[in-house]
Amino acid sequence: MYYIWWWFVVLCGVSLGVKAVDLTACEGETAKFTCDLTSQVIACDSDTASLHCDQGRIKVISANCGRTNSATCSSGKPANQISNIQCTQSSSLNVLASRCDGRKDCSIPANSTVFGDPCGGTCKYLNVSYICIPSSAIIQKRIVCEAGTISISCNNRFIKMLSANYGRTNSATCSTDRPADQVSNVKCILSSTLGVLANGCDGAHVCSISASHTIFGDPCGGTYKYLNVSYICHPNNQFIKVSAANYGRTNITTCSTGKPADQISNVQCFQNSTLSVLTTQCNGKSDCSVLANSTVFGDPCAETYKYLNVSYTCGPDPAT
Repeated sequence: MYYIWWWFVVLCGVSLGVKAVDLTACEGETAKFTCDLTSQVIACDSDTASLHCDQGRIKVISANCGRTNSATCSSGKPANQISNIQCTQSSSLNVLASRCDGRKDCSIPANSTVFGDPCGGTCKYLNVSYICIPSSAIIQKRIVCEAGTISISCNNRFIKMLSANYGRTNSATCSTDRPADQVSNVKCILSSTLGVLANGCDGAHVCSISASHTIFGDPCGGTYKYLNVSYICHPNNQFIKVSAANYGRTNITTCSTGKPADQISNVQCFQNSTLSVLTTQCNGKSDCSVLANSTVFGDPCAETYKYLNVSYTCGPDPAT
């Protein structure tokens, strides 16, 4: 199980632009630190997801009302209701975008009435990622045909990818001199495209992307594809600064599900070097992933099931 809480530090009603985060990853899981602009909301079945922007307007990046892991929203649920982790509803993004994009606040129930039921008998949840686009930001769109290259430049600002697909969703784009059978499949969608581009471009000033199978894979053999992206150039980037951390155990409740009492009873389990390890690996980065295990941090208390607990802030790089 993976926990994250975040808030913006505000003084006298003025945002300082520093995001403070508390994060916990159970032993054996990967802790993902991010100072990306993206916020995540999860609402269990029949609960309500609330999206909010103090500044700017909502832009939904991804959404799924279904189930892709057995841990989220699983408390008190029988195994047969959480075992299907291939439960996806492709229309979820369109539903969220139509209701929430461009607004400062948006609430939407996580239920089958709104999203439909992609997998009957499975206890579902709504998982939404969104960003708050500054009012001054202009959403830019670029298309390049297969084997071509897109070059994006934000000058002294930073790239943030909003949407992307390497495939084909209409028969007109990049169709010149192409036979009909190469442009007829208009349901060629590669869901991993955005993640590939975000990893390569987010936070950079300049980025070049080749529209090729080597980069993205081939979602539909025989179809002539194109890369379609949208992005903004935002004025400031955010960087990680770890302020406190411990790999061990300080209470009997965190990361305790299914564990015997003797593995969670030691609540004086501290690893003093945890902070040093994390500051070395993560400080000054926009994103950082660290495995919560004894190979990385050492084992401060054998036989105890441990977890990584971290506090960090996201703010401008002091060097700049």
